[in-house]
Amino acid sequence: MYSPQKLHPIAYLGSVVNGIKNLWIPLIIVLFNSRETLLSGNISLKYILIIGGIFILAIVLFGGMDFLNKYRTRFWIEDGKFIYKDGVITNHEKELDIGRIQSIDFSEPIFHRIFGAVKLEVITPGEGIKIDTMKKSQAESLQGILYDEKAYLEETVEIGAYSEWPRIEEESDQRETAGFDTLYRMNGRSLLLMSMTSGALGTFLALLFGFLNLIGANFLIERYFEYFEGAIRNLALAMGLAIGLFIIVGYAIGILILTVKYYGYTLKMKHDDLVVEYGLLEKKHQSVNINRVQNIIIKDSIIRRMIGYYSLSVTITSDSLDSEDIDGTVELLPFIKKARLYEIVDHIFPNYHVEVPERKVPFRGYRRYFQVVTLLVLIITSLAQYFLFDYAWIAGLVLILVFMASGIYSAYNSGYAIRNDEINLMTAGFFKRSHYVIKHEKLIEAEWVFNPFLHRAKLGIITLVTAAGMLGSRATIKFIDRSDIDKIWQWAERGHRNAEDFTEGN
Repeated sequence: MYSPQKLHPIAYLGSVVNGIKNLWIPLIIVLFNSRETLLSGNISLKYILIIGGIFILAIVLFGGMDFLNKYRTRFWIEDGKFIYKDGVITNHEKELDIGRIQSIDFSEPIFHRIFGAVKLEVITPGEGIKIDTMKKSQAESLQGILYDEKAYLEETVEIGAYSEWPRIEEESDQRETAGFDTLYRMNGRSLLLMSMTSGALGTFLALLFGFLNLIGANFLIERYFEYFEGAIRNLALAMGLAIGLFIIVGYAIGILILTVKYYGYTLKMKHDDLVVEYGLLEKKHQSVNINRVQNIIIKDSIIRRMIGYYSLSVTITSDSLDSEDIDGTVELLPFIKKARLYEIVDHIFPNYHVEVPERKVPFRGYRRYFQVVTLLVLIITSLAQYFLFDYAWIAGLVLILVFMASGIYSAYNSGYAIRNDEINLMTAGFFKRSHYVIKHEKLIEAEWVFNPFLHRAKLGIITLVTAAGMLGSRATIKFIDRSDIDKIWQWAERGHRNAEDFTEGN
């Protein structure tokens, strides 16, 4: 990796595919305008050659520049930097300081796996580098070298000072390169339970409606319901069976999708770097540097709490527009028992103290978690009852009870706990909880929001913001006592002589 490396040869085929993708709309227009000639069957060889020649020429024009750009692409390691160079007419060169790299990720789409290729993404707090197609052996070698170089710099090199790169073999032999330690591997039972409790139906619906919007085949759903209406004379029974079957099949397909996506989920650790690997058809390898973590997030839902499972995520910083996860959230453990979770957290983050926060929402703040949404449901139900449906009040009553229960659950499970330079913050919404653990040094902003109604009730809302991707990570606790707001605010201001970075909003 210390000499310039090329992309995988299959990357050039990707240029042709991109050229065809850019031409599919013009191709449809040409075929539509030539429909009479095509349907008549009077197609001469000359006509076919002309159309084919124009199509091939267009592919060359649209894909040629991309082909040349990929042919000239090079990447290598030099003087403590990862360098990426490309360009045809104008050369572009990016240099990433290895010491600032916080994530080295690569994925293996099913097409790439056939040819032993991967997609690689290197993320820093600034702009990252994304390599579309490279050999898997190159990616693994590059990932290993970058990990070793990062560890070497952190252990032996002061900021601004670098040894010669590549280092001599005698020096490399003296250092033992430790392999990855497996911290957690999800078994089949946990994978199935996770898929069943992870919104499988929502996953199916998102995929289905995305497909329908792509091909414009909404008539398929209409035909589906028309079939049941024709087979069963009772309209209500037909609609009930159609919806019930749709939900059951969609839920099963959603479980299958999530099972395939998270198959073989494994968390590994090497030096100060964590790596997660998962996927059956498309394998993903995602890494996180522990020192770059901005906060810890432990999540659960009411169903998962009943069976004793939680999830663990962290946030990292990145300003790269190329990154798929612009919110900076990396899921380390999507589904794990509570006791095992805290063991791993203590092992990975020994400097963090994770504790369940005390409940802090006073009783007078409970109704504020559901009063607005229930009022909206009441208005909509009243209009539907008057203009559309005589039994709309039943659906409205059910929704109001659900939102009231959700609001009470959220209020009961919201709170905070401050210990020295660390705060544990618990927020909740619609039967789900998020437990944030934030170090004071990672805090970049605090927002205290109030209005005349909250001021009268001596309540407030406060949000703590840490860096995460391009959007930032926001932890908001609502409708707590004014005295608790003051405690959190004083903790946030600690160490700041002025409060220029902290805003108070109306």
